[in-house]
Amino acid sequence: MSETGLGQPVVLEYVKMRLPEISALNRNKTVFIISVSPIEVHGPHLPVGTDVFVAEELAERYIKELYRRHPELTFVRLPSLYMGSDALPVKGSLSVPAPYLEGTLLSYGKGLAAQGFRYLFVADNHGGPRHQMGIEAAARALWKKHKFYLIDPFNMEFWYMVQHDPDFMEKTGLGPGVCGDDRDSHAGTNETSLMLACCPELVAEGYSEVPASKPAPHTGGASFVAWLARVVKFFGGGVLSRDLEHLANTLAWVGDPDMLPYMGDPRKATAEAGEAMLAARVEVAMELFERALADGGREPVRLRPMLWGVRAMRKLPE
Repeated sequence: MSETGLGQPVVLEYVKMRLPEISALNRNKTVFIISVSPIEVHGPHLPVGTDVFVAEELAERYIKELYRRHPELTFVRLPSLYMGSDALPVKGSLSVPAPYLEGTLLSYGKGLAAQGFRYLFVADNHGGPRHQMGIEAAARALWKKHKFYLIDPFNMEFWYMVQHDPDFMEKTGLGPGVCGDDRDSHAGTNETSLMLACCPELVAEGYSEVPASKPAPHTGGASFVAWLARVVKFFGGGVLSRDLEHLANTLAWVGDPDMLPYMGDPRKATAEAGEAMLAARVEVAMELFERALADGGREPVRLRPMLWGVRAMRKLPE
């Protein structure tokens, strides 16, 4: 049964299902949903579970919108994975090397594919470069070996946010500096807005008094990466050049001895801005999910996360 008398989707919990119930699922019309993000410090005003809480809200919205479009589908939730790479390197964060994350999702997908299932859609809210590379690497391996779809829309959305993609910016109605870009990359306006929209009770009452965190100057490794970005741009590598500029900005922030554990201005956050971002992200996700559902297993849905051009770096130790 895929709906209640109220016309709402029934969401099954995989860990509560018995083998006969799993065996009875229609392999072509069952979509698995999982939320994946790390435990990570998000300033003084947001909880360390922020990324997972936002991802869980997105997962609920994914299911609601997919059901509206495809009432024939059955939805199965896997337990949230509080797992992610490149968490903010401060005490309180719990980060997992990207190969472990990649291996976990690869194993989950392999286990589902072995049962004949085809779809695992990921809700995610973490922009760590190795985190995103690891997830996409798992997705591509699962397609190559099993023709299985693992799709994490945030691997595309985060690039849109950082690079100010015009269509995505129009969808959100948000501008530079408040859309989750380099000046607002962590627990600033965007993420505080997201939490005000989905979990307002978990936002500290004094969030509107948290001063803005300003970008740090490029020194050391950040200066080298910024120089490398200019060289790559000179030789025509525009996309990779912009990705490297983002990496340089991130390295400057986390390498600053006076670093604050957030980047952006929480004081500008509103629940309305959070709702606008959630709606835009669901729209992007649906475009990707629809491609998988309509394809019939003929073509992969490949994404290009930030810094994919240097994806070998996901194997470097944190």
